[in-house]
Amino acid sequence: MMRRVCLIGGSGQLGHELRQQAPVDWEIIAPSRVEFDMAAPERMLSSLTGLKPDLVINCSAFHAVDLCESRFLDALTVNAVAVLELARWAKKAGAPFVTFSTDYVFDGVARTPYVETAPVNPLQCYGISKVTGERAVQADYPEGAIVIRSCGLYGHAASRQKGGNFVLNRLQDAATKSQIEVGSDLTCTPTSAADLAAGVLGLLGKKAPAGIYHLTNSGSCDWASFTTEIMRLKNKSMRVTPVDRRGAYAPARRPAYSVLDCGRAASLGVALRPWQEALEAFLRDVD
Repeated sequence: MMRRVCLIGGSGQLGHELRQQAPVDWEIIAPSRVEFDMAAPERMLSSLTGLKPDLVINCSAFHAVDLCESRFLDALTVNAVAVLELARWAKKAGAPFVTFSTDYVFDGVARTPYVETAPVNPLQCYGISKVTGERAVQADYPEGAIVIRSCGLYGHAASRQKGGNFVLNRLQDAATKSQIEVGSDLTCTPTSAADLAAGVLGLLGKKAPAGIYHLTNSGSCDWASFTTEIMRLKNKSMRVTPVDRRGAYAPARRPAYSVLDCGRAASLGVALRPWQEALEAFLRDVD
């Protein structure tokens, strides 16, 4: 029996990978942004009712971190209000709901990986909007909603809001520059969209209980080290100079440490490979 799945944000980095890896018994409906506007929740719900999905997966977000500082209301609308409305619709329809959050819900004070139950304390408007969405969904549909926090996503379908992704942008730099400065003061786990999609499908396949899950590639690094590895794997000569910016990434503050403990997913048999292996696999398909 075919499972009718509404995939919101299906053209983005994660949505693209979910479409590529979806089980054969999934009938995926991935409406365009024009057809399904998260910034207009009332019109969005009208469209959703007509689709009648058995599962709703929301990969859409307002995730331009610095822009959220000046467009906080827009960020809240997309990352919290619209997400809550989706959860309410799914609850009424009896359909499971999956949505995504971020490592930026944490303040970076810790120096060991954050578990799902660690206290949240976002430093910027983006993180505040995502925490608001998380809490709204958990309060309204605790029995049927899965919230997946991840970090530093990169994939072959470039992010529209960010104008690419970190990996592709650094390769563009290497084409025109001999040297680049990259921050060394933010430690996290850059994550392959392909690997994250596989993990999401793994959780759904195992009928994971509702709640919050952390899901990233394993290990951690700073962005300068990550850039150095990109250059090594692609045999690029651009020199990477690590810079300690001491968190000065205005206008939005970033957590100095936002590595996520993915033990809850691992306990269900879902664990992603080391970030180095994921990056190497991604770069094999990049000219």
